[in-house]
Parts: sequence; structure tokens; C-alpha cells
Amino acid sequence: MNKRRSAIGRILPSIAMVETLPRNGRVGENIVGTAFAVDAKGYLLTAKHVIQGIAAEHLEIRFTRSGPPAEDYGMSPRRVQAIYPHPVLDIAVVALSGPVVGSRIQLHNKLSKANVGDSIALVGYSLGTDLIFCDDISGVGSPKSYTPVAFRGMIAALVPDDGREVDLYIYDCTTFGGNSGAPVVAEDTSEIVAVHLRGFQNHVGYGVPIVRFESFVDEVIAIHELRRHRDRKKVRSRL
Repeated sequence: MNKRRSAIGRILPSIAMVETLPRNGRVGENIVGTAFAVDAKGYLLTAKHVIQGIAAEHLEIRFTRSGPPAEDYGMSPRRVQAIYPHPVLDIAVVALSGPVVGSRIQLHNKLSKANVGDSIALVGYSLGTDLIFCDDISGVGSPKSYTPVAFRGMIAALVPDDGREVDLYIYDCTTFGGNSGAPVVAEDTSEIVAVHLRGFQNHVGYGVPIVRFESFVDEVIAIHELRRHRDRKKVRSRL
């Protein structure tokens, strides 16, 4: 099997659009960024600036690609229960109100360092309609939907690149507004190496390595699971 196709195909079910509420139009018109599932208990990663200043109750998550099994319909809205921004990095953990299908999470975080020249893929949502609405080609009213868009590139630079811990990956890859929060996937190993933060002139991307905040994600999940446990106990005590 082609490794590149494998990596992109396996990450697609975990990709979600982040939308603001209330929605004034169709699904997808309020996209503010991308998130991706990292834990089947209902946790996603995104860029902090995507949800900055927005309360959890004003956010909605949608996986627009169906995940196995087939009955896990992709477009069902998911309520956001809590947001946990990193105190320093442009990273946030999003906690949903319930679990996601475990088969949506097929790729894992990579702890080792990516290197200059490594092939990567960036998979996320793009703002605007150029890649999605194709009425000028297929005719007005043609079938269409919002979908994650996959781009390929390579690691172009490490910051810093002097043996110290890498703060940023810079990659030569097409990027669009709305990609913020998307996973950066190493195609040779099919592992997630970074979270995409922003792009420059639609062709240079910047991402923060997963290794820089892995412990933060683990701590957030542990804390929120305790909160969920306490909430369930309160509900049972009222019954």
C-alpha cells in the first residue's frame, strides 16, 4: 500500500471542523478552524487562536467524514463541553460532551523529531469556497459539501536547529485560512508530528511539535475525566 495514501486516508476520519454558534446559514459557513480527535473519550486538539475568546457553549464540532463503522454519520454536530488552552503555546484541548468512535483515531502522536526533508501532509478545512463550491464548473446547484482538504509538502526548517528542543517546524506546503489546528502528518511513518498554527502566503506553514505539549494533553484529559466522574455522581445522587 502507498504510504502517503495510507497516512492521509487514516487521518481523515479524525478531522473535524470548528464552527461558531449561533449559525446564521448553512453548515460550514461559520468555520473558524480545524481540530482533530486524539482520544476516544472525546478529546480533540486545535490551535488556541482558533477558539480564543469563544465560550464552549458557542462552539460546535463536526466530523464531516464518516468514520467506521458506517453508521457513525459524519455530519452530526457535537457539543463542546470545555476548552483547555495551553498557558504558553498556541494549542488548546477541546473536550466534547461524550466519546467519539475509537476507529476515528488511527494515527498516533510521534515523540521523535522530524527532520528537514521529511515528507509531510497537512489535512484540514479551508475557509472560502474556491476548493469546495464548483458551480462554475459543474453548474449552479451542483452537489457539494464541506470536506477536509489534504496537501503534501516537506519539512523545510527546524526552529531552532542547533541541537536544542525544536520549538517550531517550518514546512513547504500549501496552506489556507481555516487550516489552523490541523494535524501535520509524517507520511513515511504515518504519525502525527505537529499541530499546524498558521501559514505565510499560502505556501509556508508553521507547526508546534506534539512532543512540546504531550504531557499537557495527558493532564487535561485526567482532570476533565475527574470532572466528568463528579458530574455523573451528582446526577446519580439526584435520582
